[in-house]
Amino acid sequence: MKKHMSLMLVANAIVAMLSVSVVDSFGQGNLDKEFKEAMEAARKILKEPIGTPPVPPDINLKCSEGVALERLGGVYYTTLVQPEDAICRRLLSAARQVQLSGLEDKDGKVEDAMITAGLVFARNFKKANALFKAYKPKPEKLGAVGLASLRICKNAQLLGVAEDHLAEYASVIGAWANTVAENYLKELRKSHDYKVITAFVELKRMVQMLGANVSEASGLADLAATLVFKADFDVSCWVSTGSQRMTLKGTAKLTPDVHMTSFDGEGRGEYVSYTHAPTKAKTTLEIAKNRYSVRMRLVDFKPCDGTVRLLVDKIGAENEYWYNPASGDRYTAPSKDFDLFVKTVVDQLFQEYRLEGGFGFTMPIQNLQAEMCNGNFTQTGTTKIADGSTSASITYNVTITHTPK
Repeated sequence: MKKHMSLMLVANAIVAMLSVSVVDSFGQGNLDKEFKEAMEAARKILKEPIGTPPVPPDINLKCSEGVALERLGGVYYTTLVQPEDAICRRLLSAARQVQLSGLEDKDGKVEDAMITAGLVFARNFKKANALFKAYKPKPEKLGAVGLASLRICKNAQLLGVAEDHLAEYASVIGAWANTVAENYLKELRKSHDYKVITAFVELKRMVQMLGANVSEASGLADLAATLVFKADFDVSCWVSTGSQRMTLKGTAKLTPDVHMTSFDGEGRGEYVSYTHAPTKAKTTLEIAKNRYSVRMRLVDFKPCDGTVRLLVDKIGAENEYWYNPASGDRYTAPSKDFDLFVKTVVDQLFQEYRLEGGFGFTMPIQNLQAEMCNGNFTQTGTTKIADGSTSASITYNVTITHTPK
């Protein structure tokens, strides 16, 4: 134990550990009585066995917020360090009153109070050790136990306690956090638990900050390999004029950005079929030539809220290729004689989904399912065409499937 402490260290300890009103004039007799009673309480508890620590609260790391963690962990810490903390506060109060009384401290009461407070508070190390033994590696206990044990180390240092467990606890908590993160990654890969993603990133950051010595630790590269999605879409477009219907389909592979918060990819769309009433139609779609590229992006990815937003740069090709079976003539839309079939309907009926540069669709996330999203977007109405107007409908179906490597 340090035998001498600077006034600055004493002040820091008081600021960190104590919040009481100060009596500016305090008689010597009262000072002696208060100091004696505080020391007697401290000597008594130092002879008593340390009981079983209270059960730490469960904190769901998958969707927990920092405020919730601090609140629950802070409440648990306050409970955990009793009754030692109350006795330390009493000792520090007595020491502070001696300092502020202006009376000479001939018997070294301030130093004795600080040393004794350190001895009392150090009992909390054994409580922390008991918590590690009882609850590691349970993920729901990591938040409360980790916060409380590190706070014990911090406040023990402020008291000048020679016993230093900070490096030891940081290593234990870091290894615990790493184990939880590794298990979360397995849950993501095997069970499609998308709620673990943010927790995994935060836990790995904690491991790094604590300087834990862990081997074979996966990191963001492993998470990125696990966060791969396949987007499959199909389009059905119909107009009443000529009872024309066109279907399309396509797929894209989506991979995460460096922050693991959005997913980008490029794929291909193709025209699958074109049907029409048997009369009047002179041209038909040249199916084989009608393929196009499509860019897709998942943003606002919120597994804990259960929603994600899909951005698509286009629905349907920018050019459509047609031909006349009778004459053999071929045509390309758009032109002065031909409008784009799909784009004409999409642009007029999908106005509520229109964004600058494409379309946006909000979809619910199905947690614990390989098929993370399945969206159906349908609109019907009247569209304007070259020779008037027509009834029309457009359906856009999209499925987002988790395909981890």
